[in-house]
Amino acid sequence: MEMTLKIENLTTGYRSGKKGGVVLQQGINTTLKTGQLVCVLGPNGAGKSTLLKTLAGFLHPLSGEIYFGDDSLKALDLKKLSRLVSVVLTDRFSDLYLTAFDVVRMGRFPYASFFGRMGAGDLSLINQTMDKLGVASLKEKLFYNLSDGERQKVLIARALVQDTPFLFLDEPVAFIDSPGRIEIMELLSELAHRQEKAILMTTHDMETGLRYADTLWLMHREKPLLAGIPEDMVLQGNVGEYFQRSGLRFDREKGLFRADRKGHTTLGKVFVKLENQESNWLAKALERNDFVVEETDGIPEKGIFACYESGSFQLYRDAKPVEEFQRIADVLEKLRSNPEG
Repeated sequence: MEMTLKIENLTTGYRSGKKGGVVLQQGINTTLKTGQLVCVLGPNGAGKSTLLKTLAGFLHPLSGEIYFGDDSLKALDLKKLSRLVSVVLTDRFSDLYLTAFDVVRMGRFPYASFFGRMGAGDLSLINQTMDKLGVASLKEKLFYNLSDGERQKVLIARALVQDTPFLFLDEPVAFIDSPGRIEIMELLSELAHRQEKAILMTTHDMETGLRYADTLWLMHREKPLLAGIPEDMVLQGNVGEYFQRSGLRFDREKGLFRADRKGHTTLGKVFVKLENQESNWLAKALERNDFVVEETDGIPEKGIFACYESGSFQLYRDAKPVEEFQRIADVLEKLRSNPEG
């Protein structure tokens, strides 16, 4: 059954003694539905983690309403809320003697008896979930001694055995290597699209958000929260606007930020035919080494042209072949020593 988290005119922040509250975001109106993966993106200090903790009930909103279905967050007791929302935060466990199994087991506490006893069904779910996430071999290992990637998977397993329609994660792929990051994001994508979970995650990783999110929530301390699909956010200039910083520009075509090198001395322009992975990596190397790369479909009559064909990198000058190379490093050395080709 589809469930919707509805946010109405929400103001987030924190109360600060007699001075009242410090506002981070205000006037937030948006929704999160089961079957969606939503990434919250924004510069440091925008209030991403504060928003997530407010929606999870850990922090009180300064004003506004939050609804899970027809129920106001304010009216939900802890037991009912724990059956609606599971949360993975960046906070560290202070207990040095908890095993990975102990941590995952915590996710079943909302369903345990008064004395904390769990039945065979609970233990079976814990074992199945740990096995599915590839952490069954870590059961007896101390959580404190696990790698960052292993800890994150164990924490996600804990959230999954809690068996809630909403799953909130604060920076789930921070400090994790690229393969581990992809594994976790593929898992979250599957949970949203095949198991109909509502996934809300904060991240600083622009590439991850653009690649995996069904919807982006863009945040900035001085701008309203914007919600939309990643592609529209990029093409409408919202991503560049919300992350605007002196000396940087957002490349809409590549979906990444680049240093703004206006006035920067370059080594010249190289036309590149981007028709295979070798040519794409050549273009990256050229840009890193202060060459201006311009994509082309054919060999121009004037200028330096590079491509990868017939098993080698080929250089042309004014439509005439110059030399062939087996390595990009050799292409760069040739161009640096003789930029004119």
